[in-house]
Amino acid sequence: MTTATRSLGLAGFLAAALVSMVSPTESNDGTIAVGRHTVYGADQSAIPKIEHADALFASAALRLPDLEIHVRPNFAACDGLGGQFRVADSGPRVELCSGLQFTVLHEFAHAWAHYNLSDETRQAFVELHGLPSWNDPDTPWARRGTEVAAETIANALLDRPLPDWQQEAAAQLDAGYRLLTGTTSPRFAAAIRSARNRDA
Repeated sequence: MTTATRSLGLAGFLAAALVSMVSPTESNDGTIAVGRHTVYGADQSAIPKIEHADALFASAALRLPDLEIHVRPNFAACDGLGGQFRVADSGPRVELCSGLQFTVLHEFAHAWAHYNLSDETRQAFVELHGLPSWNDPDTPWARRGTEVAAETIANALLDRPLPDWQQEAAAQLDAGYRLLTGTTSPRFAAAIRSARNRDA
């Protein structure tokens, strides 16, 4: 599939509004439906973060697949990581072992990238950032294109100002996000404008 090239606009914001209006519904087997996603093992503190992440993807016009989301009690269940994404026999599956909003966005970004990025876009992203590979197991985790892409998308969608230590990288982050999605991140754009104003 090719990279989505839809821009942020009225349709994206209407989609986000619709997502936010759908209340989570608990079924008889203990699963909770959040939009089109099915959540397992979640306490009430996890549901708002999942709902919010889903709404942020919708507002950016980045359509997620229908996800099976498993909320775990500790990092051990995710091999010591905050979360994991994989395609199981039952379909795309996210494991969440951290309660951080950023972690939910990061794993959702893996899911979006898996179903929306072409091989050509993956390779272009690797070359843009000078990375060794997209997802070669011999490449250190933090230097894999798949991880940098998920970090980029999560950073782009997080609805708070970019911290000072990331301000100088805003232009590069935005270039990566535009390559992946075909759109500009309002968060990165605000940081770029702020930097220009300081330098003026």
